[in-house]
Amino acid sequence: MIKIFIDAGHGGPDPGAVGNDVIEEYVNLNVALALARCLNSAGYETMLYRSTQDENVLDDKNSDLSSRANMANRWGADYFISIHTNSSERPQAQGAEAYVYNLGGTAERLAQSILSSISSQLGSVNRGVFPARFAVLRRTRMPAVLLELGYLTNSTEALNLNSPAWQRAVANAICQGIINYTGSPS
Repeated sequence: MIKIFIDAGHGGPDPGAVGNDVIEEYVNLNVALALARCLNSAGYETMLYRSTQDENVLDDKNSDLSSRANMANRWGADYFISIHTNSSERPQAQGAEAYVYNLGGTAERLAQSILSSISSQLGSVNRGVFPARFAVLRRTRMPAVLLELGYLTNSTEALNLNSPAWQRAVANAICQGIINYTGSPS
């Protein structure tokens, strides 16, 4: 069975980005919970870093980021998905993007599949896949993707990101992107 570790970014003392009265940590958590339900229904095994605002979240940011990666490594996840929302000084910035540790490998191909699914199912702008040295990407031993689902600083995207229906829809699109990439989980 394919094991997917789902990291709802931020939480606890770190709310993440805030824009248009929408707080990132709550969006991330709602999408992560819906993604776990979708993946479990499709036959994947999942583990969530947090299923509440505070669960497992450490006060020290570096320790918390290490804890996220270490939990996925100990569990033996096949893939690591970190859910985030973006912000920008430019209120017109929009779209979904993904980050991986290195381009050209499994993580990039998985990220492209997820972004293609989000773009085709929700009409979101596909901003592409980029390399990054984020702690959760460099400290995990499995292919890891950090998703930025849209911009809280864009008023239209903030309305979507704050909508429970849209959160479920984007979780289903991420789920479909994973299925499209991995094939049958069993």
